[in-house]
Amino acid sequence: MTVFTLQPEHFFNPAARSWAESEQRLIDAGVKAGGGIAWVGCGADGIVVPRSYRSKAGFNEACATLLSDGLPVHVRLTGGGVVPQSADVVNLQLAYPAVAAQPLQVSEQHYLMLCALLQKLFAVFGIDTGYQTVSGSFCDGRFNLAHNGRKIAGTAQCWQRLPGVPDAYTVLSSAVILADNPHGLTERANLLETALGSGVRYLPEKTTAVGVLSGAGAGDVCAELVRLLEAEAFGEGFF
Repeated sequence: MTVFTLQPEHFFNPAARSWAESEQRLIDAGVKAGGGIAWVGCGADGIVVPRSYRSKAGFNEACATLLSDGLPVHVRLTGGGVVPQSADVVNLQLAYPAVAAQPLQVSEQHYLMLCALLQKLFAVFGIDTGYQTVSGSFCDGRFNLAHNGRKIAGTAQCWQRLPGVPDAYTVLSSAVILADNPHGLTERANLLETALGSGVRYLPEKTTAVGVLSGAGAGDVCAELVRLLEAEAFGEGFF
């Protein structure tokens, strides 16, 4: 069982350093601690993308355009697609050790453990969820959490090898939880695609949020997520 040590909200601060640098700090803290590190926090206005977006034509120009409108674009370590950020988004980052000869062969197990935590979280607010793709949602993936076919959370992973130790890794396991205003968040994701001239558009009817379904806010989601982590409700099965 991995016990997760919660970091203060300011530990992950995109205003002070890049998103990827903040994620690397979490990974490094996990290595130093020799165990699990967790961070929970609400988003600030902006958009987060995987490193693959840096190779898109017009990316730097699109970033400059959005920044002038108060929407900085951040690059993260994990894969996936466009993720809008705002005070209506709750972020979860977990860094923990794992031993695997072939990470790709066991990554699904780690996704399922993260999904199990998120399902417990949503159940507290009376929201039934399952994991599935949601075509048309931003940052679509196999391990979205969805309610009635609408995305309410996304997940991602990054495996970083521990130098000098065979088959040893630190896993960065991430979740983005939509606490409120799903339509506004979808519009924000579309702003980047529009600035890139990509032709990709995400559909607002493909997402929902905790606040829409239960009336709870981002603060409630953060508090309950912290409670679950402190109760070690997510510890069983991690190695």
